[in-house]
Amino acid sequence: MPDNESPGELEDFVRKMLPDDDPVWPSSEDYIDGIREEHRKFRRKVLRAKVHAWLATREQPGRMGAAIKGGDLKVDGALAGSFGNWLRRLFGGLE
Repeated sequence: MPDNESPGELEDFVRKMLPDDDPVWPSSEDYIDGIREEHRKFRRKVLRAKVHAWLATREQPGRMGAAIKGGDLKVDGALAGSFGNWLRRLFGGLE
C-alpha cells in the first residue's frame, strides 16, 4: 500500500478512496464478478480488475491520476491525508 504499512496494492488504496455512494462501483463489481472463472485471464487480481473496470467509466478512462484530478476519488479524507503526510516525511517536507 502507498502508506508502506497496510497490506495490499495500489488498487486497495484507490478502492478506499471511492465515494461510498458511487453509483458506478456496484456495476463494476457485478461486471467482473459476472465473468466466469474459466474465461478470466486474471486469477488473483480481482480487485484490480474491478478498479480498472470502474476507471474505464471515467472522463479519461484507465488513469488513476486523472480520476483524482477529476474529483472522482475522495482526496480530502483521512486516508489521503495520511498518505500525503507520509509522502512529506519520505521526501523531506514537500509542499
